[in-house]
Amino acid sequence: PKSKKKGDLPPGGEWYDAKIFTPTLGVMFFKPKELVDSLFLQTDKKLVDALDDRPVVAFIVEGSSARSAGVELGHVLLKVNGIDVKNPKEASRLIKEGPRPLPLLFYVPDTQVVVAEGEHMVKYNTKETGAPNSAKDWKPKYVVIGGIIAQPWMMNMYRSKSEYDIAVIETQARRPISVKVKQFSLQGARVQNDWQGPQMVKYKNKLHPWKYIVILPVSRNPIKIASPNLTSLKPVHEGIRRVLQAQQRDRGGAVTTAGPIRQPDSYGGRREDRDNDRDRERDRDRDRGYDTRNGGHGGY
Repeated sequence: PKSKKKGDLPPGGEWYDAKIFTPTLGVMFFKPKELVDSLFLQTDKKLVDALDDRPVVAFIVEGSSARSAGVELGHVLLKVNGIDVKNPKEASRLIKEGPRPLPLLFYVPDTQVVVAEGEHMVKYNTKETGAPNSAKDWKPKYVVIGGIIAQPWMMNMYRSKSEYDIAVIETQARRPISVKVKQFSLQGARVQNDWQGPQMVKYKNKLHPWKYIVILPVSRNPIKIASPNLTSLKPVHEGIRRVLQAQQRDRGGAVTTAGPIRQPDSYGGRREDRDNDRDRERDRDRDRGYDTRNGGHGGY
C-alpha cells in the first residue's frame, strides 16, 4: 500500500499488511532509540534516527496473535486501521480502540536485529569447568543476555520462555517480578578458551554431541551453557562475546576472554567485529541488574 510516510523512512526496507482478530496484539513497543543497546545494537545510527519515535516491536508474547500474523522483533508499526502511528503510546491506544478485524501496516527495516536469548541446558553450581558426566546433571533454562528489561551486561535465566514473558510484562508495569530468575553479571567475566569455539560433549542417550561454552565470572562458579547444536547456541554465545568486547574497549584494551579477542567464527562465515562507540557510562554506574529506563512504551 502507498503511504506518504514512505519517503521519510530509511531506504531498503519492506512493508507488509497484518490483520488481527483478538482484543490484544501481544507485543510491546519501544521507541527506536531505546533499543540501541539491545535489538538495534548493530544498526546504523542514521537508520535509527530516521525511524523517529515510531513504535518498534521489542517483545512478543509466545502464542500471541502477533506471532501468528508473522510479526517479528524489530518490525516497525506504521499504521493502525489506516491511521499513521507516531509513537508507542499512540500505537497502544489505537490497537485497543480499533475495530476487529484490525488492519495493521508494518515496516521491516533493512538491518540485522540482535537477539541474544534462547532455550539452553545450563550448569552453574559446581567449580568444575568441564561438562557434567550425565545429561541429567544439566538444568533447562531460558537464557537472556541483556534484553529489554536488563542491563546489557546481565545474564538472566528463567525456567521457561513463558516465565520470561511474565517478567517482562511485570517489569514494564512496574510490578514486582513473580517468577524465579537467576541473575549473573558478566562484568569482568571471560569465556574459557573462546578462541577454540564451543566445546563438545557426547552423552550415550543423546543422538548428537552437545556443544557448550564455559563462562568464568568474577568470584563465582563457572557457568556452563549447552545446546544440542551450534545454531541454537550461537545467539547467546555471540551476545556474551559482544558484552566482553564492549568491556575490553571501555577498559582500554584489558583482555576479557581466555584467548585472542578476535576469535575465529565457529559458526561458519565471517563474524563481523563491528565497533560500537556508544557511551556505556550509565551501564557501569548502575549496579542493578534490571534496567531502569523509563520510556513511553506501549503494547498489547
